[in-house]
Amino acid sequence: MFVHLGKDTVVRSSNIIAIINWATVVGSENNQLYVKKAQMRELVRDIAGGKPQSLVITPSAVYLSSVSSTTLKKRAENPSY
Repeated sequence: MFVHLGKDTVVRSSNIIAIINWATVVGSENNQLYVKKAQMRELVRDIAGGKPQSLVITPSAVYLSSVSSTTLKKRAENPSY
């Protein structure tokens, strides 16, 4: 099953390690450090147009999505959502 993250981007639901609300990322130094390290390794894919609502972590990339973490979770759990 695939999950649509926004901006014509889909990932296999089995590849999703975590879906994190962006406010949680901004509020945590550890999360901010993780994103910075991922950026340095060129793993970050900004599909949110600079206005992320969620962070989606996969083995091969870290996605900044404009779709809320709640909606992404529903999409991952229910393919017809």
